[in-house]
Amino acid sequence: MSISEPLFRSLEAFIYREAELLDNHQFEQWLNLWDEHASYRMPVRVTHTKRQAGQEFQHNFGHFDDTKEMLAMRIKRLGTSAAWAEDPPSRTRHFVTNLRITGAETGPYLLKTNLMLYRNRGDSASHDILSAERHDTVHQVDGKWLILERVVYIDQASLGTLNLSIFL
Repeated sequence: MSISEPLFRSLEAFIYREAELLDNHQFEQWLNLWDEHASYRMPVRVTHTKRQAGQEFQHNFGHFDDTKEMLAMRIKRLGTSAAWAEDPPSRTRHFVTNLRITGAETGPYLLKTNLMLYRNRGDSASHDILSAERHDTVHQVDGKWLILERVVYIDQASLGTLNLSIFL
């Protein structure tokens, strides 16, 4: 199914705004982009041989498997002294590209995007770069786009970061 240009542009603006909120540490506003019944998951990637194609991701366990309530708790914790993994806070830049959209005419829509995340902390010259494909299911409620589900398919089998205290 082909979607209209205005619908494509609206969804594109939505994902760019979401990245901006994350990069600017506007986590409460970012949380408002999530549906009450949302899920946010990142299955573990396991390296397999060519004969085991389609078995790269372990969907029965992952790096995280959060609900909106759990996201709210993570955000609340970031404001406390207990969030030592984010003190000083990470500086991030979310590069979201290659938007592909599928779905019924009235939604919900599946948004597939490529993500490159740059992360730096403190005064160190070192940085993390994470690459992934995101699958977001979104729908519109009262004229506002909301994320129903996000699955992050990370490209690395071994993560090149010390922690995942940031949002992808």
